[in-house]
Amino acid sequence: MGTEVTSASEESGNISELEQKIIRQIEYYFGNFNLSKDKFLKEQIKLDDGWVPLETLVKFNRLKSLTEDFDTICKALAKSSNELIEISEDSTKIRRRVEKPLPEGSFINQDDVEDRTLYVKGFKRNNTLDELLEFFKDYKVEHVFMRKRFQGNKKVFKGSCFVSFNTQEDAQQFLDNKSIKFEGTELLKEKKKDYTKRKDIYYDNLRAEKEKKLLKKTSEKKDEDNEDVKVPDDFLAGCLLKISGLDEHITREVLKEELGEFGDISYVDYCRGNPEGVVRFEKAGIAAHILEKAAEEDGVKKFTFGSCIATISLVEGDSEQEYWKSIAKSKVDRRQKKFTDGRKGRFKKNFGKRQKGNTREDGITSEPSHKKFKSESTEGKADQESNGQEK
Repeated sequence: MGTEVTSASEESGNISELEQKIIRQIEYYFGNFNLSKDKFLKEQIKLDDGWVPLETLVKFNRLKSLTEDFDTICKALAKSSNELIEISEDSTKIRRRVEKPLPEGSFINQDDVEDRTLYVKGFKRNNTLDELLEFFKDYKVEHVFMRKRFQGNKKVFKGSCFVSFNTQEDAQQFLDNKSIKFEGTELLKEKKKDYTKRKDIYYDNLRAEKEKKLLKKTSEKKDEDNEDVKVPDDFLAGCLLKISGLDEHITREVLKEELGEFGDISYVDYCRGNPEGVVRFEKAGIAAHILEKAAEEDGVKKFTFGSCIATISLVEGDSEQEYWKSIAKSKVDRRQKKFTDGRKGRFKKNFGKRQKGNTREDGITSEPSHKKFKSESTEGKADQESNGQEK
């Protein structure tokens, strides 16, 4: 929530509080800050040589909350000392004065806006926008944006705001003034760029700390799981042959065919496309025998699988122990999954939901049987914080 702030000269003469608010709100709509990015208002201005019907403007929420009376609006605008707005002869339309066109480039330049915008904190959470505008009106402020957050389904003021000044010099002057207080509270002031950089560092450190804790927790869980898994008592030592450097054309059948000549294979632990695999033989010593027969090149043993020349080695020592642990863990995981997926009756998820029939794999549903088990059932637009005046 924000608006453009006009000078204190409006208070001279017989301008009422309501008229001040009307002037401030309409001059915000047609001011440099809002008009440079308000697509709707830009389109309206193109329709009639810059003129916008008051009938359209009084539909904007904030102006509507002040008044919908054309005569009241026109009388208020006539008292403005800024002379930004022109009123039509029949008092039904207004426009930004032709002799005060919207500057091109300077107000669209985001870096320029950032350089003259401050983060200001120290307001009470029950303060209203009007109270903030009243406070900032003497400080050459162009725009005030109230920072809000969701509390339940409602957005509440955080007690801080971004304030854009007319120039960088005005912003620096406000920043350097240590005596500025709001209702007796000294305000915390900071350049928006510095505030953004500081918060980025804070959140980066927060994310890093969370990732560190998560990594530690995952590591501890992994260590705990591994402690529960032991090498099987009946494991066969010396039966593992590791193969490295396989190309994407090699299949498990090729490995079986080439290595099966040396002895019976119990399992080929390999997926096509992976560069490595492990072949488990039914008897110990076969892997070592293959290694002895293999040709040596650059200090490593080579074996040819079709057109692929791969490196072979024994899996032994700690590597062998870890491999058999992983096999044991996989078996435990499969048993747990089978138990979970196969649970029946009251132990099954969504107990009590009946299936009308039994669906075959081809999708056809048969007649239900009274003896069948109950089956498991299968599983607008956000309100955004505006960077400008709410219409």
